[in-house]
Amino acid sequence: MDNIEYAVTTDPIDAVVEAFASGEPVVLLDHPDREGEADMILAAQTATGEKFNRMSLLARGLIAVGLTARRLAELEVPLIKPVNCSGNWPHFAEPVDYRIGTTTGASAFDLAATAKALTDPEARIEDFARPGHLQLLCENEAGLRGRMGHTEGAVSLARLAGLYPATVICEMMDPDGRMAAGEPLRTIIQQNNLLVTTVQSVADTTERQSTRG
Repeated sequence: MDNIEYAVTTDPIDAVVEAFASGEPVVLLDHPDREGEADMILAAQTATGEKFNRMSLLARGLIAVGLTARRLAELEVPLIKPVNCSGNWPHFAEPVDYRIGTTTGASAFDLAATAKALTDPEARIEDFARPGHLQLLCENEAGLRGRMGHTEGAVSLARLAGLYPATVICEMMDPDGRMAAGEPLRTIIQQNNLLVTTVQSVADTTERQSTRG
């Protein structure tokens, strides 16, 4: 299915869910009337240093991990109070570093270790240093019904894949530093064989499953 605004083709949601569940990065588009941006996302529990490094090279933008409010509360990670932000602003939490088996926390391998540890139910509050290097985003407590953002779409995709609801999110940028759209975005996707879906498609699929359940 062609997404005219982005000049890219979206893939069947079942194929995207399968790829995501197997640990592959996929591309998530939000609505052009909202941010109109593309993010590369990866299931946090499948994170490795190699995958983090590839995401940073291909997508180029800010990397964060989207988590549920419940998980942030379990780890006692506070939200950052928004100042001069619109009502639709993403809800950032204090960045963290995993303290076990890492060094400064800044390398792709340390960031991946932190992302994966966030999905480990055995990880304890004292295992994470704050502030750290890995940015955190809090999913709206109502999910996609409360906010149709990349964070909610990414975390919901993890649920559809039967994975821990935590997702690595990297904003996609053109080589010239602008947000990726149009032909440059299509080039990145095609050259790297990435599957593509939209926040709306994830929301529709989530709603259908909820209705059936």
